[in-house]
Amino acid sequence: MRKKLISVMLSVAMTAALLAGCGSEPAQESPAQDKAEEAPAQTEGQEEAAQPEAAEPEAAPADTGDLPILGAGIYSSTDNFNSYIAKAITGASDGVFQVNVDDGQMDQATQLNQIDTALAKGAVAVCVSVVDITAAPAIIQKCQDAGNVPIIFFNKEITDKEVVSSYDNLYQVTSTGGDYGAAIQGQMIVDYWNAHPEMDKNGDGKLQMINVMGDPGHTASQPRADYVESTITDAGIGIEVLERDTGMWDTAKAKEKMDAWVSKYGDEIEAVVCANDAMALGVLQSVEAAGFNLEGADSEQYIPIIGIDALPEMLEKIESGEVIGSVLQDASTQGKVIVAIADNVSQGKDPLDGLDFEFDTDGSKAVRVPYAAITAENVDVAAANYTE
Repeated sequence: MRKKLISVMLSVAMTAALLAGCGSEPAQESPAQDKAEEAPAQTEGQEEAAQPEAAEPEAAPADTGDLPILGAGIYSSTDNFNSYIAKAITGASDGVFQVNVDDGQMDQATQLNQIDTALAKGAVAVCVSVVDITAAPAIIQKCQDAGNVPIIFFNKEITDKEVVSSYDNLYQVTSTGGDYGAAIQGQMIVDYWNAHPEMDKNGDGKLQMINVMGDPGHTASQPRADYVESTITDAGIGIEVLERDTGMWDTAKAKEKMDAWVSKYGDEIEAVVCANDAMALGVLQSVEAAGFNLEGADSEQYIPIIGIDALPEMLEKIESGEVIGSVLQDASTQGKVIVAIADNVSQGKDPLDGLDFEFDTDGSKAVRVPYAAITAENVDVAAANYTE
């Protein structure tokens, strides 16, 4: 029954509906806060290219009336997680904003032009997952020149505090912690190791692992690689990192790398940790082609694989046992919070009015939405994000 639910959910989630249009003055009352309040309260539990099933932007109907314009952009629609945030922003904007979530196509010049267009149309706020975080000052200047238009950075956090503090109308929406979910991921590996002594295939008491990193230019990439390893070693488990290299958030690139690694190491590999689900799915394709994981966790030859994002296509693999788990990065809640902040500040309200979140006290001006560990036992927790 649960598999059927996830299959239906996956079909729906793969069709993005990103709306476009133009409008006039903001309404005085808005349902954005109500949408955000539907998100779970903040409790403790990080993007990604060429995914064949990523949600794709669509043209929108033009009958959005007199709603104000929200400028919005992601760095690439081929990034699964960004596509789901785009879908969440579009859904949360219903009845609140006219919005078209632009695809930056991994090109900063393209994205800057898209921001110029949104501001020229009279956008009352801009939200963006920036292609290159070093472009943040240029984006800030554009919003400032357009009349101090509020800017909300999401997904790729602007970590330079001087840049953040340079503009009063700047806000950020990201996930919790400097580890970007990797501490949870590392603990999941520790728990699996302790529960499955057969994971130590050569009996040497150390974990022979492969660490598949994201785009080196992304703020989450290096911390995820570092924290997952340190969490494992802090638990008293020695590690031998067979390979540590980037898959660029991409399914095809991760598969290509893993093809070489599985050929080189074969059954010596005791775990593969991936910085996102897209790469984990590419790794799974590779190991299954080599004869591993074909019968799920009951496979005679099995390599535990774990990702981050808990995307719908990954949930199916978790439930089947082909991978051991993922870390939910809550795109649905992030999208609601982004729209609620934009709605509040565009009306001169407190940015967090009606929200059950606070800004981090580290000077980042960031709302941090918590991660959560997802295994076969709680797949429904993640699935609920894609059925709203």
